[in-house]
Amino acid sequence: MQRDSITGKITGPAKSTYAVLIFLPTHLDELIYPLRQRFDPLYNKVPDHITIVFPFETTMTLNDLSAIIKQELKDIRPISIELESIGDFYPASPTIYWNIKTCEPLQFLYHRLHSRLDLSIPYKQFTPHVTVAREISTHRVMLVKERIVPYLPNETFIAQTIDLVVPIAYEKWVSVRSFPLSKD
Repeated sequence: MQRDSITGKITGPAKSTYAVLIFLPTHLDELIYPLRQRFDPLYNKVPDHITIVFPFETTMTLNDLSAIIKQELKDIRPISIELESIGDFYPASPTIYWNIKTCEPLQFLYHRLHSRLDLSIPYKQFTPHVTVAREISTHRVMLVKERIVPYLPNETFIAQTIDLVVPIAYEKWVSVRSFPLSKD
């Protein structure tokens, strides 16, 4: 329960905002950071990542939410993720991204976690990716993509953990729980 700051009335449980991500390893973060710094106005809000569950609000406690995620990840092995090519979501969204080669475990987690967290699936076609640039005008998309392509080779890494993140001061997102993937 919480007290409304204006009326003083007691209302329902407070809602908190979360997201579920896979952070890029340091060597890839160092590769993409200068590009995001130049082309993504949100570069300093969250480290480079792959979103599994997009930001959502819930009244669940952090411990309850963590227990659900931990249960769903208990049999998931580390995930091999292959980054390849550059893509974009134009004209629907002004975003250029580093594409992830088809990865069934990411697709499974996207659908399974949304279901278990009782969240509607925001995108029927889930395109796992790492955002490189956003808010680029339509007429500059190809120019920016041409500048980005030489800096992003095909890369592969093994995701060992999945993180539950929250926004804090100045909309910066930080991890509040890290869930190691099973090595069995």
